[in-house]
Amino acid sequence: MNKNHHFHILHYLFLIFFLALGITSFFYYSGYPDNQFFIAMATSLFYFIWGIVHHALEGDLHPKVMVEYLVISLLAILLLRGAIYR
Repeated sequence: MNKNHHFHILHYLFLIFFLALGITSFFYYSGYPDNQFFIAMATSLFYFIWGIVHHALEGDLHPKVMVEYLVISLLAILLLRGAIYR
């Protein structure tokens, strides 16, 4: 394994850790919809920023990639908002 491969793995471990933290926190605050919505927004914002930073470090950041991460983040927020505040 080369150095770049380890760097790549660390990026994804960081992502997995924070997404798992977001999911765990979301379920921990079950019954507190405002807290759950805040956690969903914070996790989505993290995902969006992580995607931009990751691709910038990889050297393949393009507007199309940014829009993709933004759309996925917004979609997650909209779906979770609907599930939380039903």
